[in-house]
Amino acid sequence: MDARVLEYFLRVVELGSINRAAIELGLSQPSLSRWLTMLEHDIGSPLLIRTRKGVHPTDAGQQLAERAQPILRQLDLLRDEVGQGAVSQVALAMPYSVRVPVTAPFVGQLATDTPHITLRLHEGMSNTIRALIEDGLVDVAVMAATEHTPESYDSTPLFSESLYLVGPADAGLRRDMAVAGPDLGEVDMILPGRPNVIRAQVEGAIAGAGGTYRSRFDTDSIALCLELTRRNLGFTVMPESALGEPDSAGTGLSAAPIEGLELTWTLCTNRARNHSVAVRTVSERLRRFAAERCANPVARN
Repeated sequence: MDARVLEYFLRVVELGSINRAAIELGLSQPSLSRWLTMLEHDIGSPLLIRTRKGVHPTDAGQQLAERAQPILRQLDLLRDEVGQGAVSQVALAMPYSVRVPVTAPFVGQLATDTPHITLRLHEGMSNTIRALIEDGLVDVAVMAATEHTPESYDSTPLFSESLYLVGPADAGLRRDMAVAGPDLGEVDMILPGRPNVIRAQVEGAIAGAGGTYRSRFDTDSIALCLELTRRNLGFTVMPESALGEPDSAGTGLSAAPIEGLELTWTLCTNRARNHSVAVRTVSERLRRFAAERCANPVARN
């Protein structure tokens, strides 16, 4: 099976169109169709359903698309390791909530100090990042410490931060006045659906006080959680890093720390890539950057 043809197939699935994929790949449509036919013959099963609105993967095609991506990623890593190019690429996955205080300034610093290293950046919720780790698609990642880290990755605690109840401005929440966990059961919640580490903590605090979690909306977007809260449609819970500076609250929101609820972030490094100088450099620099910039770094054992 030709890795190049797998890449062609993945592009077709991504775009839902053989014509569009052919243009992006610099191939003629008949040529790309022939490659796809050869792949189907090699697999021994139809991979694409062709309709007037485009193409869609069959069950076999969907399975191939899901399994091929990590394989192609490993081939990319192999080329990077044995090639003679001066540039080294590192796949880095970061949580949405640390974009402003950590991700963006760290990437800027890395670009200045180590221009020979390039990054393939991923961003998502912790469960999304865990899935990338389990598929071996990232070299370095930051995710919640409560997520399971595969044995193929080394993990190091980075920093902890308080969780905040966030409401509309007229809710009168104050950053210098904590709210109790049982209070969370008194408001309608706008949070990501399960599985989610913050959702689990909030539900646990409410259940521990004998209350019931009141779900208003489920969404996997931090920005949307905050926007719906701003529109007075409910309350959300965020780590402090997602809220910005205290004086930025002209945003139509108010926030207060929740007693006893915090989130610890963990640095995960792919053990199979530890021999790469670029990976070691990014991992160690990120650990130091977080320790310097974040209020509650976790000491290394």
